[in-house]
Amino acid sequence: MEKTLGERLREERDRLGINQNELADVGGVKRNSQGNYERGRQNPDTAYLLAIAKVGVDVMYVLFGRRDHAVEAQSGIEAELICSIRSLSPADQAVARRVVTGLAEMNTGRVNPATEPE
Repeated sequence: MEKTLGERLREERDRLGINQNELADVGGVKRNSQGNYERGRQNPDTAYLLAIAKVGVDVMYVLFGRRDHAVEAQSGIEAELICSIRSLSPADQAVARRVVTGLAEMNTGRVNPATEPE
C-alpha cells in the first residue's frame, strides 16, 4: 500500500531529525497545522513546501512518492550540515567551505581541483 502525503512528510521530518514544532516553524505554520498535514487532515500550501525544501525535505517525495536522488543521498548529518551552511552569510559560507574542503583534503591526501587557486 502506498504511503500518504502525510506519512511521507512525517518520514522526511524523522529522516532529518526535526520535531513537529521545528518543521512547523520552518514552514511558517502552527504546530497543529503540521500535525494536520502529517495526519492527512490538511494539505500543505506551496509557500510551506518551498520553505521546508530549504532545510532538506525532499518535496518531490512528499508530494509524489518519488525520491529526488540528490536529497536521498543525504544522511542525517549531511542534511544537518546543509541546513547549517544555508543559514550562514555568504562570507561565512565561503569560510565553511574552505574549512570542510581542507579537512577532506587532509583526510584523503588529495586536493580538490575546484578549490585550487587559479
